[in-house]
Amino acid sequence: MAKVHISQLFHTFQQALSVMVVGEAIEARTFKKDRGILVLKLDAKNFVFKQFGFDSQTLTLNNVSLLKQLKKSIIKEFPRSNMAWIVHFEGVTSLESLTVDHHPQQCLF
Repeated sequence: MAKVHISQLFHTFQQALSVMVVGEAIEARTFKKDRGILVLKLDAKNFVFKQFGFDSQTLTLNNVSLLKQLKKSIIKEFPRSNMAWIVHFEGVTSLESLTVDHHPQQCLF
């Protein structure tokens, strides 16, 4: 788990999405870990986006739509945050099995 300043959160997601392979996921949570954003790469062009906290939604988006949604969701879910926790997962097949079956990968950032 790594801590990232909130001003660098979007750039961290943007950089991670460009190098992710199918089955990898990246999650950002608030300091108290009660709200956050989760992105899973489904295939070469599609991602599953999950927002939880103030708003709860799960969407399947392409790269361009995902980046637009990330900007909106970061503002919504991290309104007064200074820092965010970043966790990277490998070998993920679905978001439902993520918390049960997977342990986070060692810090990459």
